[in-house]
Amino acid sequence: MITSPAKPAQHTRKAETQALVTVVPCGPRRGLVGIKVVAEPGVPSGEYFLPFTIEAEDASHREYAYTGLTTAIDRLRSLRVDRVLIVVDDDTLVEELERRVEPPKELSLPYVILGCKLNEFRRAKIVAAHSSRLEQLRTQTETLAATIYNTTLPLASAI
Repeated sequence: MITSPAKPAQHTRKAETQALVTVVPCGPRRGLVGIKVVAEPGVPSGEYFLPFTIEAEDASHREYAYTGLTTAIDRLRSLRVDRVLIVVDDDTLVEELERRVEPPKELSLPYVILGCKLNEFRRAKIVAAHSSRLEQLRTQTETLAATIYNTTLPLASAI
């Protein structure tokens, strides 16, 4: 019996989706998260700006960071992202998630929730970086937040 040599198994490695994420507090209990998705084929790329709320009236900047990132992760999962590299501009958040620094006690529950949501991905990694693309996303998010939550149109008072 003649047999052909076995073909080596082909392992196609799925590319990771990259998501730039920035969080902007917009006022008491409100925030806006900006997400720029650079995706693999089959996953929609684009920019998303999502409002979110915080339960505590006197929420810290850290609470906004955790809630905004959780909101971003929910959007990425709704886009059927399976593997993701999330790039944020918050070094402290990454230090806490990497367990190099202990998060404040009042963030224990948001920390656990965020960790559980990250575990829903096949692979997820969060890194901190300071790039022009991330700075541009932050500027867009801040401008949109100011437009929506904090200012009126200049011509509105003249009408």
